[in-house]
Amino acid sequence: MEQPFVFEPHRSTDEQRRPWWLPSVATGLIAAALLALMTWQVVARGPFIAWDWPLHVYVDARHPDGWVKLVLDSIASLGGQRLYTLPIIVGVGAWVSYRQRRIRPLVAIGAGLATVFFVGYWIKFDLARTPPASEQDILHGVGQAFPSGHTANATLTWCLIVIVLLGAQGLRPDPVRFRRWLAVALVIVFVSGALMTLLDYHWLSDIPGGWMLGLLALMVSVTVLRAPRLPWPRWLPGHALLARLDGAG
Repeated sequence: MEQPFVFEPHRSTDEQRRPWWLPSVATGLIAAALLALMTWQVVARGPFIAWDWPLHVYVDARHPDGWVKLVLDSIASLGGQRLYTLPIIVGVGAWVSYRQRRIRPLVAIGAGLATVFFVGYWIKFDLARTPPASEQDILHGVGQAFPSGHTANATLTWCLIVIVLLGAQGLRPDPVRFRRWLAVALVIVFVSGALMTLLDYHWLSDIPGGWMLGLLALMVSVTVLRAPRLPWPRWLPGHALLARLDGAG
């Protein structure tokens, strides 16, 4: 059965009249603008990167070792390393799609992942910023430091999992639990980004760049998730199956 498209049943009349795409698209544009501003600051060597070298010198002299480093590396990897986050988010998306009998959650997740990959690596390869381990901060060198893909993965993964599970179009919509678990997701995102700097894997400025990239990707996913259902063209092979997978039948 097709579910009615309702994002927030308790919204005010003014909010209900607002275009469905406005919140996510506007937030995505703001994230893109901030990411562009940060990228320009990295290129111009502006005040945005002023704390990068001093913080590197500070944490490099206090770098943990032994089991402490092993534990912190494990937490950081689980938080944002694609090797771990990709199967987690795709697995959750596949389960939600199966339970909801529609493919939209998986499509939304794929759109977010593609945004992180293509936009992220476009900037990374174009800047080729060296990481702190190189003991030099230069552009067009050997590195892909900015923006932090690790932080972007964490932002997209943990926030989107909460959205597809507890958001208004999620598997079990629950505004109270949504807010609580979104707060937990944001803590994970912050800790993952902080560890990348404290362990000296990324410059400080790489982290907010990753946050903005992740937020941009998240808003792409939310826009796909909230979009009104469009009829599949009848000339498209397997259109009946695709329509059923999208919850139309």
